[in-house]
Amino acid sequence: MNNLYRILLGASILMGGVELSAVENPLKPENWGRQFSTSGKEWKVAVEDKEQAIRFLTAFDDSTKDRWLYPSIALTSEDREADALSFEIRAVQNPEGRGFKNCLVIFLDSKGKQLGGLQFPAPGREYSKVTLKLEDRLKFPLADVAKIRIGVNNRDAQELVMFLRNIHFSKGADAAQ
Repeated sequence: MNNLYRILLGASILMGGVELSAVENPLKPENWGRQFSTSGKEWKVAVEDKEQAIRFLTAFDDSTKDRWLYPSIALTSEDREADALSFEIRAVQNPEGRGFKNCLVIFLDSKGKQLGGLQFPAPGREYSKVTLKLEDRLKFPLADVAKIRIGVNNRDAQELVMFLRNIHFSKGADAAQ
């Protein structure tokens, strides 16, 4: 069975790339790390069935100056062989339109140490697709990454809801899109 898998994987790569498995089942709330996921006073995570997305909700105290939401999820061994990471994201702020300071994918090693990060465009109320080329942009081997954090630094909104879906790593021609 293992040889058959390798043959199929090799054929897929030769035929124009392959989508590797998406991180550890992103539609299971329990797969998202809770430690250091937000500077907010509350944190809720749930599946948004209608959108086939995972939803994160946080609220911030008035005294909180650095407002961020960066939930983490583990990579599979196949993910660590990728050339690109893609996902769809949308975010709703209350009050609306407050903006974001940073929007990042942060890469962590097995001890939780931050290895680096890549910026992506600020999300809006509607889904936008983000594709980040990894090759030649990371200053560390992707093989060293145990988890990623996908999120934003909220400017000054009191609440933030972030939705993520279709998170996957890809290699070959699929990564070039």
